[in-house]
Amino acid sequence: MRRPGVLVGMGALVTAVLGATAGFGPVPYVVEMPGPTVNVLGDRDGEPVITVTGAEVSASAGKLLLTTVQVQTRVRVADAVRSWFDDDRAMVPRDVVYPGGLTAEETDARNTALFATSQEDATAAALRTVGNAGRPAVTFAAGDIGGPSAGLMFTLGIVDKLTREDLTGGRIVAGTGSVEASGAVGPIGGIPLKLRGAQAAGAELFLVPEANCAEALRNSRPGLTMAKVSTVDEALTALETFTAGGLPQPCTA
Repeated sequence: MRRPGVLVGMGALVTAVLGATAGFGPVPYVVEMPGPTVNVLGDRDGEPVITVTGAEVSASAGKLLLTTVQVQTRVRVADAVRSWFDDDRAMVPRDVVYPGGLTAEETDARNTALFATSQEDATAAALRTVGNAGRPAVTFAAGDIGGPSAGLMFTLGIVDKLTREDLTGGRIVAGTGSVEASGAVGPIGGIPLKLRGAQAAGAELFLVPEANCAEALRNSRPGLTMAKVSTVDEALTALETFTAGGLPQPCTA
């Protein structure tokens, strides 16, 4: 939490610098904020987020939420000032989100490609976890999400559909993390905002990639338990422990 004195001082400094350099027009920053959460076990825009064909599937009473970050690309000084006073908004240099001089369109295309790859890896990791299950076909309808960070939650969603057990135990579980076909879970960006988005969506447990744990601990949210995971198997263990009333392996600094 920002200390008021420091907050006001930093806000004034940022305003002065940006005003001087940008003439109170657009500035070379973007504002990130919590994006929508998507229940991978449910529907989006009238279609199942995950559809499995060629195998028997089961239903679940709870939710598995993937978390996202929204980006406001046109930022003026007023937006910059607001970001210093609103913990749900983070102002970052534009080249952090659009590296290497890429345009927004080029970055979106790259993120779309990464998203497609994450779906393929999630499917491979899930089928590996359940023993291939007759090699069913899996399709996704998650909307305009990009990047690799939905991989873990997609994997868990497929596993949930292909096993009789309800992985959620009727609870609301959120998380993030890239996934490899081997089942390894990798780090992602935007943990502070994703934690806020999960809390707002009513999540009780958040699955955190091990490499993101230190940042997650600095941005923990009241009432939201965090579990450290580095593999799909560890995520499944965390779910089993939590739904049975226990405390999953916590994040450590």
